[in-house]
Amino acid sequence: MKYNFEGQEPRTHRWILITVAIVITVVVGAYFAWRGIRQAVTPGEMAEPTKLPRMASLPPKQEAPMHAPPPYKPDAPLLEQVRKAMREGIDPQAAVVLAKSLPQKPERADAAFILLEYAAESGHAEAALIMAQYFDPTSIDDSGTIIKDPATAYEWYQVALSGGQPEAQNHLSDLRHWLQKEAAQGSREAQEVLTNWQ
Repeated sequence: MKYNFEGQEPRTHRWILITVAIVITVVVGAYFAWRGIRQAVTPGEMAEPTKLPRMASLPPKQEAPMHAPPPYKPDAPLLEQVRKAMREGIDPQAAVVLAKSLPQKPERADAAFILLEYAAESGHAEAALIMAQYFDPTSIDDSGTIIKDPATAYEWYQVALSGGQPEAQNHLSDLRHWLQKEAAQGSREAQEVLTNWQ
């Protein structure tokens, strides 16, 4: 096929040639780029996804630890004292008394928790009340390394209430009010606890 450029202005002719040259360059460049990528990836192997650089002004995102490390050594004296009492077979009432009498040290809350959990699981209502406060997000008491969990707090308050601890009702009211506020802000966990509330 012959092209007849006669009668056309030289400028138009030049633009046509430039456009054709650009198209050919892009097509050839794309072909060689495709071949280079294809040869770099061996069969059965996928190319690594490209990681986009972060903005220079932002530090890299660091994952928050699931639980903060305890503010004491794992072999803290109070914890060892409590473990010794448990090994020796302390009774539930004595466990509650010991938990309340532990001196104020960084590991006190965790040491007391061991005793109170044992007593609460043995049916001690006062221990169940204190256990609930460990998990209650509205409680201002020190809970050591125990993570706040409103569902668990609710369950322990129910145990305490049925065991004759009327104070649990006040804590339940505070917890319900807190859950309603959280649910109104879109907390699924709070909505779930409220759904199961009896």
